[in-house]
Amino acid sequence: MASNVHTVCETTNLRAVHYAARIFDAIADFDVDNGTLGYLDGLADGYTHIYNFKAGTSEGKTVVLVHNPEWDADTSNRLNQRKDKFYIPAGTPFRAYVIDEEDEFALSTEGFEGEPEVNKYVTVGSDGKLVVADAPVDGAVMNGKIMRSRVLGGIVTTAVRDYGYSRKMYEVKVESLA
Repeated sequence: MASNVHTVCETTNLRAVHYAARIFDAIADFDVDNGTLGYLDGLADGYTHIYNFKAGTSEGKTVVLVHNPEWDADTSNRLNQRKDKFYIPAGTPFRAYVIDEEDEFALSTEGFEGEPEVNKYVTVGSDGKLVVADAPVDGAVMNGKIMRSRVLGGIVTTAVRDYGYSRKMYEVKVESLA
């Protein structure tokens, strides 16, 4: 991926997490950040239960949110465990959560096109990021609203170095789906 900083995502209040709604296994032919929104486009070649993931939306297709645990088996490097350094390499299976109306999830600023602000509206862009707008977009497959923001994590500074990291998170509530 082009950037060293990747989208941080939290599945704050998704039906798929709390009420046993559907979570799919998916795969993409490009690197994917957690928090990318898209849809599933049929079974992947050679798989019986893993679907092709496409970023963005498509009329009549269910919107899904990418979120895989930010964990790497290589514990020798602490950067492997940082949420803001985590991405899913092309060709690696991952989890895709079905999005429903009233679902809430949180994304860091990297998951938005435009400047996210509380009480602004969002819809899904062609690259799977949320596009910030002043009002709901007519005819959009998904419209949401930024409900609140908060800081995730913290930084402790000593004479030798800084420890930790923080990210500004924006919680989005899905208001409508086509």
